[in-house]
Amino acid sequence: MGPSEHGMGKTSVPALLRQQVDRWAEAWLTAKFSRLLELRARDPGPFNYPIAVFSEWRGKAFYLNVRYRARSRRPEDDFVVRHTRMTLTGFGRFDLAYFRHTDKWFTVYRALTADECFREIEQNEIFWPTT
Repeated sequence: MGPSEHGMGKTSVPALLRQQVDRWAEAWLTAKFSRLLELRARDPGPFNYPIAVFSEWRGKAFYLNVRYRARSRRPEDDFVVRHTRMTLTGFGRFDLAYFRHTDKWFTVYRALTADECFREIEQNEIFWPTT
């Protein structure tokens, strides 16, 4: 066991599952949001506006995030908001949650497969990182 594997135990995400989730996220985020981000960049308005959507893993949790350009328009003031979370609970199942305006995560579904999570995210705007 190498140093990176030590202590991972239940929290590690199987490589094939991680690849499946990453491939879906890259394809869906690009297809769904690239045009919107392009349009917002041309006409950002006076407020914070989304400049990128991306995914990331943190331990056994997978997030869909939005990077915002702040009103100052200085890149060093950009900030990231985590919006949707898939948490691996075991046996290839995930809990699916979104970040509410109350600054708390709200779990909508429990024990979904990755494919079921993808379908819910694609069909339900509450899971979209930006609209």
